[in-house]
Amino acid sequence: MDLALEPLGGFQDLKAVDVTRPIRGDKLFVQVVNGLAREIVRAGSERIVFPAEPELCRRLGVSRTVLREAVKVLEAKGLVEVGHGQGMKSRDRGSWNHLDPDVLNWQCEFGADELFLRNMSEVREILEPAAAALTAERGDDATIARIKAWYVQMEEHVQDAEAYIQADMALHNEIIVACGNDILNRMIQSIGTALRIGRDVSIQVPGGWARDLPLHCALVEAISRRDPQAARAATIVIIRHAATDIRTVLEARSGPASQPDP
Repeated sequence: MDLALEPLGGFQDLKAVDVTRPIRGDKLFVQVVNGLAREIVRAGSERIVFPAEPELCRRLGVSRTVLREAVKVLEAKGLVEVGHGQGMKSRDRGSWNHLDPDVLNWQCEFGADELFLRNMSEVREILEPAAAALTAERGDDATIARIKAWYVQMEEHVQDAEAYIQADMALHNEIIVACGNDILNRMIQSIGTALRIGRDVSIQVPGGWARDLPLHCALVEAISRRDPQAARAATIVIIRHAATDIRTVLEARSGPASQPDP
């Protein structure tokens, strides 16, 4: 459905742009891009119909030049479409450039919902097992030593969620970099922020990271003995366990809200 903004309102919740007064400063362009993009992402499946250009400029307190440059960026990222004589509308979620770092960051900030996290889990299961298998084939002794060192860090920080996540991310990053495929490496690195969000959610399951330690141990051992199939299988198990934990957290969050008031 389209969400038409009211003539005298509609932007009160715009986080990056304070529309109670004109925008000032040297970064007007960046503020407008971030503000409009965040409003679009927060709207999710609801498509926003923006005011006409003169009115939007008036509300934001910026020139047409600044607004038009911002709109060009949003168009390139797949967030808006501008029709001749029809003004600007947000595009449906399927049209967004989800591999764009800015789009990923905006989604992580406002739109890390069940669909987004499920999509990221599926992407992980497609890409990361392949990287682990290649690292098992190609990794040298120095690479394996670094992977083992990060696993030891995970063991040492099993009671410290933040330190544990850092070591976990570093271990997987080491595996990805060592796979020897620059294109695959770049594809996974481009979604790094979203992967971190998924780990931040999954680790909220009590004791979940301690349970996952043996799974990571199996992965490290498979790579150490140069067994690509075992490395691939171990990675799949890790990702599926994380996906299950994410669903558990999201269900726990939505549970109370779905209960009727007494």
